[in-house]
Amino acid sequence: MKNSLKYLKNIIKVLVWPFIFILGQFFIQYIFVAIFNKKERIGYSESEFLNYINTTQYQDKLNNYINSKTLIIILITMIIFIPLFYNVYKKYKKENIFKLNDAFIPILLGITISLIYNITLYNLNNIINFTNIFEPSPLPIVVQIISSGICGPILEELIFRGIVYNKLKTFNKNMTAIMLTSIIFGFIHGNVINAIYTFGVSFILIYLYEKYKTLKAPILMHIFLNTTIILISPLIIKNFVVFNTYLLVISILVLLIINFKFNEKMNK
Repeated sequence: MKNSLKYLKNIIKVLVWPFIFILGQFFIQYIFVAIFNKKERIGYSESEFLNYINTTQYQDKLNNYINSKTLIIILITMIIFIPLFYNVYKKYKKENIFKLNDAFIPILLGITISLIYNITLYNLNNIINFTNIFEPSPLPIVVQIISSGICGPILEELIFRGIVYNKLKTFNKNMTAIMLTSIIFGFIHGNVINAIYTFGVSFILIYLYEKYKTLKAPILMHIFLNTTIILISPLIIKNFVVFNTYLLVISILVLLIINFKFNEKMNK
């Protein structure tokens, strides 16, 4: 019983970091919502404004406002959280030198896995129609790349591979730590489909982290994983069946070659 309580306490200490991040993001966005509401409520009584915020007009205006401030929100998030998370990660940091030629495999893994997953999901969606995951983002593509393509992966790798995984390894076997990290990583990504996908991707990101002994490898793969779908989604959405199938086959072949080359390199 005593050991169980100690284990639960350790798990809570691990979970506090993703919780801080989620809560922090909520409060940063809440500040911008409060600023928006302060401007919008001019001319309304309290009861009139309460009725107004339930209208589609208000929701549309709020969404447009938040979208227009996305880069500022991301910048504030990075300024607050990167020093905080990096300071925690430092005590686990035993980083190897990451050479330019080391970047090849993480980059190709990110591109090919993203293509395989998203094209397959899109083709299945055409048959079953089970998700609206391919609805285009209202954000400009540059904003998407900076926020979801670059900043998001850096923060997530610092939290999940840098802090969560390393902390879990201190009181779990390696495979248990990998499983728990991947479950937590999948859980925070919303719907079931994304959760399953990110659960699997987490194994590869941890594998890269352990093989290269640096967070730069999973960060690089994660950046290209996210950025690829941002850049390729307009082509996928246009329902180019032949193009999609061709790209899917090529991606699978490249992934197999990467796996062969990577194993060959590690066995030397």
